[in-house]
Amino acid sequence: MPPSTGRPEPTGSRAGDPASEFRKPAAAETAPRSTAPEDESPGPEASRAETPTVPPTESPTPSSGTPLTTTTQPPPLLDVPLRLVGVVSRLYVVLESDRGLVLLDQHAAHERVLFEQMLDRLQQGPAPCQRLLLPETIEVSARDAAFLREHLETLSRLGVALSEFGERTFLLDGLPPFVRRTEPRPFVLQLIDELREAGEGVNALRLGEATVAKTVCRHAVKANDLLEGAELEELIKDLRHCAMPYTCPHGRPTMIEFSHRELEKRFGRSQ
Repeated sequence: MPPSTGRPEPTGSRAGDPASEFRKPAAAETAPRSTAPEDESPGPEASRAETPTVPPTESPTPSSGTPLTTTTQPPPLLDVPLRLVGVVSRLYVVLESDRGLVLLDQHAAHERVLFEQMLDRLQQGPAPCQRLLLPETIEVSARDAAFLREHLETLSRLGVALSEFGERTFLLDGLPPFVRRTEPRPFVLQLIDELREAGEGVNALRLGEATVAKTVCRHAVKANDLLEGAELEELIKDLRHCAMPYTCPHGRPTMIEFSHRELEKRFGRSQ
């Protein structure tokens, strides 16, 4: 082994070399013994010399123009232009984008739009209530009657004017403007089922609102209705303003996209 010169070897050439970390103790044994106590820890300068550091300027930053990732995510589907092509089975709207083909479920999309519109109204105050020309009496079981009495306040905030009219009879005098008038009794009965399924959580007013709002939307959406071009354009416009436009309140997708690559693969045109 060549004699030690007493000068510390430069550490720059060994930075990042894993084997150098294991050779340092052997080199320390041949170096001249220091007069300091053996258990004395190395000083700050020695620690800094042995620890490799990376200058901050070497890290890529957005301002330097260096891309932080090698892949980029495509923009959300509703952020790209969509061209109306037609409607299949009075339900599925066919749209075209520069990325491929899009199928929109007008039932699920309208449900999402109405659901968020109703929740927005609830945040501002009670939902509007439109009086029925002919109020309806609804008779329920004793168990359902007791359950309804506990939730009349929640129903009132949602625009459902329901009041007691007997021991097991209730008078339905008004509904939200976007609920169809042809089926008020099934609507109320389904409200009971929805509230009961939610369990004790419906005692909290906000949870009750969300549960009933889903039921209201299910009775309000246009399913299998023939919509004209202007109505479809308005539906897509309203969907763009939703907080969660890609699923209905029950979790079903509102639209499905088929890329050009997927279409070519389906037709056996991809190489």
